[in-house]
Amino acid sequence: MKKSVIKGLMVSALAFSVPVFSDTTEDLVNALVTKGILTEDEAALLTKKHAGETKARDQKVKSKLSISKYLDEGKLYGDIRVRQEWRNADEYGGDESRDRSRQRYKITLGFKTKISEDWFTDLALAMGSKGRSDNATLGSGGDQGNKEELFVKRAMIGWAVNDWLTLQAGRIKNPLYTKPMVWDKDLTWDGVSWKTKYKMSKQTTISTTGGINTVTGDDTQTRMFDDDKDSQYQLSGQVIGKHLFDKKSGPSAKVGLTYTMYTNDDDDGDIFDPTAEGRPAQTAINDLSLIEIPADYKMMVKPGLGMTVFGDYAYNIDGDDRRKAWINSNGGGNNGGADDNSAFLLGFGFGSYKDFKALDKGKQKKGDWKGNLWYQEVGTYSVDPNHVDSDIFDSKVNLKGIAFKGQYMIEDNVKFNIAYAHGEINDKSVGCTPGVAGDTKMCIDTMDLLQLDVTYKW
Repeated sequence: MKKSVIKGLMVSALAFSVPVFSDTTEDLVNALVTKGILTEDEAALLTKKHAGETKARDQKVKSKLSISKYLDEGKLYGDIRVRQEWRNADEYGGDESRDRSRQRYKITLGFKTKISEDWFTDLALAMGSKGRSDNATLGSGGDQGNKEELFVKRAMIGWAVNDWLTLQAGRIKNPLYTKPMVWDKDLTWDGVSWKTKYKMSKQTTISTTGGINTVTGDDTQTRMFDDDKDSQYQLSGQVIGKHLFDKKSGPSAKVGLTYTMYTNDDDDGDIFDPTAEGRPAQTAINDLSLIEIPADYKMMVKPGLGMTVFGDYAYNIDGDDRRKAWINSNGGGNNGGADDNSAFLLGFGFGSYKDFKALDKGKQKKGDWKGNLWYQEVGTYSVDPNHVDSDIFDSKVNLKGIAFKGQYMIEDNVKFNIAYAHGEINDKSVGCTPGVAGDTKMCIDTMDLLQLDVTYKW
């Protein structure tokens, strides 16, 4: 009677056992045979039945999810952000004033893969068809309840050629070390890039990066009208130096030197926009030959408290020609902006970090905080107006002012952010603040921005 009960319990247990315990199951059956609870025929029958059920279970699971045999590593990632935003602006040279209060959200969904140690990919989807902003406004569809679309944010292939050279192609994350004054973080890079890294010593690293970014693609020739439409490209090259005064305790200093130019430029400066048909004159890309110098200095003030001093300087070598072309495109009626060839940013920040390594890599955990305050001044002809940040100064140049960004980590993957900016027209002699239309869609005299965010990452 006792053997029968034990035998029944064992059969039931084996029937519900999972494949991961297959070796343990076989050992247990052999032990029961040794003790005389099971005969060898019963053990063989039970083992065969268990193997059949395990195989069927494996096939069922396999049919639900199949992973490429070429894939060595895959990572699903993304984030969801909700935001309350207030904006207001007064028009320069007019009486219009605009106040906006809106609730916004964004979502990013990505998948990274890796094959061996050499090849990798990154595919990411996000909202925002034009790329300058990944946000959508709640209630923008009114009572119709419009659904938002997802667009391709990144789609790239990377090749780690060796220890010091990496190549990327496709729609990729901006490869340049830069600041939002020059390049909005939501904008991507369409084309190819390279990156090299060389260690001069244990504390000093020299790296280079750059590539070709397609501004307007698809070379077209219309022979009937003798009309050529050439593709336009941004070409950038950068050298970056970083020195760790002490690898464990810091501080660290990092500085970059970037040169950017555009193809199909206008040599004589007679018109402001010689190649990009349909592009508004204020966002044309002629006469842009840019030098940029971004920099960061990081140190631990005391255990648990880190400090960062950061800055950026940009200068357009062809700024005078750009100004002349702008004047010509406006009928020669405005001669302002004679000294508007440069832009600069200078700021500092504090934050709680476990140690210097966490500060240097920007890693924070639950309960940590940080805040950055800076001043920036952007000349009318100093940078490409198509790339400047869309939040702080509304996608426009010829503005100056202060900005603050603060962050508190609610959880390791959930953070609360606050951003504030106040700006005003920099050079009134120009008579406008050129750039993308932005959210205010006006020439700005003064503006204020306040944003409150909660972001969940996975």
